[in-house]
Amino acid sequence: HRPKVTGNQLTLTYTDASNLDAVNTAATSAFAVSSAGNAAISVNSVAVSGKTVTLTLSRAVTNAETVTVSYTKPTGDNVIQDAAGNDAVSFSDQAVTHGTSAADTTPPQLITTGDHRPKVTGNQLTLTYTDASNLDPANTAAASAYAVSSAGNAAISVNSVAVSGKTVTLTLSRAVATAETVTLSYTKPTGDNVIQDAAGNDAVSFSNQAVTHGT
Repeated sequence: HRPKVTGNQLTLTYTDASNLDAVNTAATSAFAVSSAGNAAISVNSVAVSGKTVTLTLSRAVTNAETVTVSYTKPTGDNVIQDAAGNDAVSFSDQAVTHGTSAADTTPPQLITTGDHRPKVTGNQLTLTYTDASNLDPANTAAASAYAVSSAGNAAISVNSVAVSGKTVTLTLSRAVATAETVTLSYTKPTGDNVIQDAAGNDAVSFSNQAVTHGT
């Protein structure tokens, strides 16, 4: 609960028997935020909820910045105070930690069991991945990265690829009958157009993955 900044939101948390006074709190001018060697930061607004003061800053702060915050208790009634009217003291150059989550370095994992395993219904084949973020719908793999096989039946090609959330939907060249035994392979292309999450982690290739029927 130490002072923390995430993007342009800087939070200060206090201990007290009661909550802070959300109405008669300090103005933005009571706070000074500094980032050594970087562009100036001003405080645009102050919001109080419970025991937390949230400062909205004039710009987002990056993880590489060393940030400090100071509070100069104003004269008058508009100060950081608790519900009983006890005033918080001034402080200077308090170190601020970064609240941004650690970088996502985990690639999306294909779900191969349960209700979300690879499934075909008519000419629509869906693949669902687990990941901290959604898949990248813009820079995804081309249809040529996939190979669909149905043992002893007419060939199947992939006409198009659509990505939404954590699901990849392949539109096939023909509908698949429930009697067919279908497998799917994915060969990760070279370059940026691959199955990947929003953080840019690439999903791995797979071969001859069984596909269930969703009809």
